[in-house]
Amino acid sequence: MSGISGSVEQMTQAHLRNVQQLAVFYTGHSDIYAINIAKIKAFIITEEIKISDTPTDSEIITGIATIRGEPITLVNLDRWLGLKALPIQEYKLIMFCEFNNKQVGFLVKAMLDIVEKTTDELKNSEEQNSKVTYTTYVDVDGEEELCTVFNAEQLLVDIGWVDDQQDDLDKYVKKPVNSSKIILAAEDSAVARAVLEGFFTKAQAKYEIYPNGTELLARLEELNPTDVSLVISDIEMPDTDGYQVAQAIKGNSRLAHLPIVINSSMTTDSVKQKMKNIGVDDFVGKTDVLGLYNTVVKHVGLAE
Repeated sequence: MSGISGSVEQMTQAHLRNVQQLAVFYTGHSDIYAINIAKIKAFIITEEIKISDTPTDSEIITGIATIRGEPITLVNLDRWLGLKALPIQEYKLIMFCEFNNKQVGFLVKAMLDIVEKTTDELKNSEEQNSKVTYTTYVDVDGEEELCTVFNAEQLLVDIGWVDDQQDDLDKYVKKPVNSSKIILAAEDSAVARAVLEGFFTKAQAKYEIYPNGTELLARLEELNPTDVSLVISDIEMPDTDGYQVAQAIKGNSRLAHLPIVINSSMTTDSVKQKMKNIGVDDFVGKTDVLGLYNTVVKHVGLAE
């Protein structure tokens, strides 16, 4: 498996070189897909664990596996992608992942490689297919093959783990935040942008949301820094990602005082530590409305 170990909690300092590390794998139908390795906690050999069937409203969910002493929901990516599911023994590996503080296992046929891609090499394709975040190309036996990075946020919606956030907004956002200054946000996922927009509207905040870090930084250059109260950024984005946004702001004496909050589905401890090392002020999991509200109040304050 090209040197892939059983645990990938300890990642290299890829963000310092402005690249994303992708775990590239085959689905049951030998299509090539990928996921950011920062979302993976471990690779598990399927035949070494017991998988139990469980009643579910979603045909995407295959069953429950006990991994590291915990019951983990297993998702069949083939089913989610609209393909026929293979017999479970044909899926040789389980990718044990964490998204938005939720743990899930993905059944895959085999690992292909771990590759590094610059943000320029990742083409955003969400507008064409909501299940796809990026497309890129990877080397397979000397040939460049299309590789798809699937949309984790959309998958969580489709299996019912992310609902309409209105209930959480009504429950947790009780008072408006201070809106005398602008909150700038960068987020490329339509699902996550909708959550942010709902939150800012409910909190009566003055805000602007951009689809990537490049546009956010360009807007920040146009504004007087004293007119900005907070920057909120995703990590995985095209052009300029969240690591680069944080580095650009914290490395600029004109902007370094601005608090930066990372709002990401990559919620493993290793990712949080890397963001802390860059100088990020806080970290919130995507769709965590209460965490987002408390963090914004902490840095912006409540309206008088």
